[in-house]
Amino acid sequence: MTWHGASLERSGGVKSGVNWRQILALAGAIAAVQLIYWQLIDKPLFNAPLAQAPAFIEVSDVAVARLERATLRDAASARYEPIQLPWTHCCDPAVHSVRAHFRLDKVPETGLGLISTLQVDNYLLAINGTLLVGEGRMQPGNGTFHGQKMFLTRIPAGLLKRGDNQLTYVTLRDGFPYADISPPLIAEYEAMRAFSANRLWSTNEFYRYAAGLMALLGMLSLIMVARAEDWRLPAWLSALCFAFVGNYLYAIQLDPGVDGWARMAGFFLLNMAVPVALLCFIDEWTGRPVRYLKRVALSLFAVAGVYVVWSVYRVPMPDGFDRPAELWSWFLVVMGAAIALRIGWHFARLDETRIAESALLTVCVVAILFDGASRWFPDLGEANLHNSAPFLMLAMLAAFLARNFRLFRSQATLTADLRAKVAEREAELALAHARERELVRQQAHDSERRRIMQDIHDGLGSQLMSMMLAARLGEAEPAAVADGLQAVIDEMRLMVDSMDSVGESLGAALATFRARIQPRIAAAGVVCHWQQAELAESLDHRFGPREVLQIFRIMQEAVTNALRHAGADSIEIAVGVGPDGALLVSVSDNGRGGAGLGSDAGRGLANMQRRAAAVGGALAISSPPGRGTRIALHVPGENSVAADDASLP
Repeated sequence: MTWHGASLERSGGVKSGVNWRQILALAGAIAAVQLIYWQLIDKPLFNAPLAQAPAFIEVSDVAVARLERATLRDAASARYEPIQLPWTHCCDPAVHSVRAHFRLDKVPETGLGLISTLQVDNYLLAINGTLLVGEGRMQPGNGTFHGQKMFLTRIPAGLLKRGDNQLTYVTLRDGFPYADISPPLIAEYEAMRAFSANRLWSTNEFYRYAAGLMALLGMLSLIMVARAEDWRLPAWLSALCFAFVGNYLYAIQLDPGVDGWARMAGFFLLNMAVPVALLCFIDEWTGRPVRYLKRVALSLFAVAGVYVVWSVYRVPMPDGFDRPAELWSWFLVVMGAAIALRIGWHFARLDETRIAESALLTVCVVAILFDGASRWFPDLGEANLHNSAPFLMLAMLAAFLARNFRLFRSQATLTADLRAKVAEREAELALAHARERELVRQQAHDSERRRIMQDIHDGLGSQLMSMMLAARLGEAEPAAVADGLQAVIDEMRLMVDSMDSVGESLGAALATFRARIQPRIAAAGVVCHWQQAELAESLDHRFGPREVLQIFRIMQEAVTNALRHAGADSIEIAVGVGPDGALLVSVSDNGRGGAGLGSDAGRGLANMQRRAAAVGGALAISSPPGRGTRIALHVPGENSVAADDASLP
């Protein structure tokens, strides 16, 4: 019995075939649960063994008289007619006096115990003219129903005498067609008390405790309706609990404020509501509700309810009672069979692990069938479902807690388990991150290798081919060949440097770039000025291997263009951070400016523009004639909206 969130646990997927191991496990669990309940719980609590019954005192000379008023005075002056017990009167509301005698050879010191076995609305009981029982109202049309309560009456020894003793009942039956008078059970008080204790407890105190327990479970279910993602299961559980509560209140609320006709109709409606709510609950509990099943069940209940009310108020008695009683019996049998089929259909179609809960639900099914069949087989007894409900609910709750015991472990244990799981997950994530980083590094290497191969083919290859053709045609001048070869060597060194930097952090890549580029600039007879602001850790870690490589290559291209084409004697390289967290990089020279840019320099500028776009940045080029060239890269921070190189050192 579980829910999802405020959810219950649900069953597994559809089977591809019959799981006989699961079927056998369910059959074994059902047999065990049925045996435990009916033999170890129901039998000792709700059915007193007849072998332990004391020697009952027989009553004789039973006579009945019809009275105008329900008083002992009227009973004393009434004219009686002899009858045999059990005796039944039908069908009009009536007040009767039933008189019987019993003989005592010896008066027990503890007195006698008496249990009245009457089916009347209310009654008075007198022994030898002294009133012993007289609770509630005995007014036709305004009576109470205290006569429906079974209890042990103690007859004190002082009211008894040796020889003949007279017992008098004054009964009221109003709003119910049958008045049933059965022989009272009379025996020595202590023996009677021991014999009847369980039975009387189960018909009185037990119903009070059960009503409180079921009301509590119903309220908890209502809370789960408001809190759970799937509200349907706790809603039907709440409906089931409160249907039971209504039945218990019917038995313990003896002054309901309605007449006997309304109470009679309420009896049938409340009893039929329980199996309907149970069927709907089980249908939802399976996790795969059958389409329209709940609607059909509720519709049948509505039709049966209308028929019951119409019969009670419009059909003459006793048919006004007998027809609803027969309908009620058939309704319980049909609903019990429907619940059994629903559980069987669920196990035939789906994998199910809730074997214990399923077996417990079958006890409900058997109890419903027993109650329905008791009309034809009285030995099955009545109120089986009402008696079993609290035990079944508690057992299902225990099964749920056993399945989900981790919810109730100590806080320290839960914290330790959580920390261990977090540590395990962190280790898994670290390993995954390392694999991902290595994959990105490898992808960056592969991408750069492909680009370098393209550059070699389009740049170095083209330049070497031109030099070779010039040499074959005899047009190669030694100085031009030397300059060309030096340019090829410089380009190859830059390519190697960029490949070595892949995978480093931005700070490490900048340090590598400075260490390798400054000697080359100096070798060319150019002064290098390097300015670098302190990089924040967040900025240093923001760029992955691919982004670091692109920034590295932009700086390479900018320096190479300055050395080849600017004719400068000074190059300034600046790295800084904007106020919005943007990365700012600039390469400036004091050369001839735009007039000195050749075709290969233009190709290098296009490459830089493409690389800047690849890292989400923008490249600004300023090259006024005679005033040098400045190439500035701006890579925005997370909140940056515009380029800002004011903070460059």
